[in-house]
Amino acid sequence: MYTALVVDDEQELRQAIIESVDWEKAGFRVVGDAGNGIDALELAEKLEPDLILIDIKMPMMTGLELARRVRQLRPMVQIVILSGYDSFEYARTAIEYNIISYLLKPISPAELTDELKEIHRKMDEKLGSVLT
Repeated sequence: MYTALVVDDEQELRQAIIESVDWEKAGFRVVGDAGNGIDALELAEKLEPDLILIDIKMPMMTGLELARRVRQLRPMVQIVILSGYDSFEYARTAIEYNIISYLLKPISPAELTDELKEIHRKMDEKLGSVLT
């Protein structure tokens, strides 16, 4: 089972993601959450999650800036961007940071669970290729 960190500045949305997604069914366990990029960066260092779900628009540090900084600290961590913006520019930048998935809000708990199952499968493949 992989570990996950959920980062979103909207506390209600962050709690809804944590509580309504079937993390276990998708093969993940939430080990922490943060309301901004600065706290998330500290948690990423301390908790060493396998996956981080990041909201793209946050105060203090954008989701893309957080992704860039996390990638420098922990190159193997997988990152999912959650965005309300269907912008090619955001998606292109996300690709530069080797983001495993770019999901558009709103997303239902069932859709997010399905996406997480697919991400889990991709992570197994990546980890398998690293171990062999």
